[in-house]
Amino acid sequence: MKRHAWIVAALGVALGLVLMSAGCILTSGQIQINFDLPNFTANNATTILGTTIDLSTEKEYKDNKEKLKDLTDLAVLGKFTNNSATPVNVEVWLTPAPTSYTTAAGLAGDTTKIKVWGPFQVAGSATKVIDWNASAQLFTVAGKAALLSEAKGDGNFTLYAVGAAGPYNFTVVNGVLVLVIDVGI
Repeated sequence: MKRHAWIVAALGVALGLVLMSAGCILTSGQIQINFDLPNFTANNATTILGTTIDLSTEKEYKDNKEKLKDLTDLAVLGKFTNNSATPVNVEVWLTPAPTSYTTAAGLAGDTTKIKVWGPFQVAGSATKVIDWNASAQLFTVAGKAALLSEAKGDGNFTLYAVGAAGPYNFTVVNGVLVLVIDVGI
């Protein structure tokens, strides 16, 4: 076993020497930032809840902000429970500034909002867990661009999970926003 470890280490050193002698220097890396989202219920008849994200509170972000190049990957993860018998199509929207809308109508009236993610359907009175693979397919092109813009900008924005249409009442628990960002060295 130890012999194989030395062979792998020697090959790694040799590859590094070849790259260095050819003038190749590794000039990029990736950072992953995880934001735990609070558990909440979204109900268009009563209240919705936004979560303000402030990237500047994260050490990895602060240390690498000036080197940000691209948003490599991202995910919204969590357990979504439909509290009504009617299916719901869940979407996530971003406002580029911190906002505190408590009604779906208030969010709908914000002309700066951008749909980041969704929709995906949760059947009536059912629970659906969204993992990394399912989440990746739900991001919009505009949403990815908005998140990258926020990361390169002030890093302070608000996310809302709402139903796409009609009445809705759902709960989200163990939610997480994950950003994987390319940085130059």
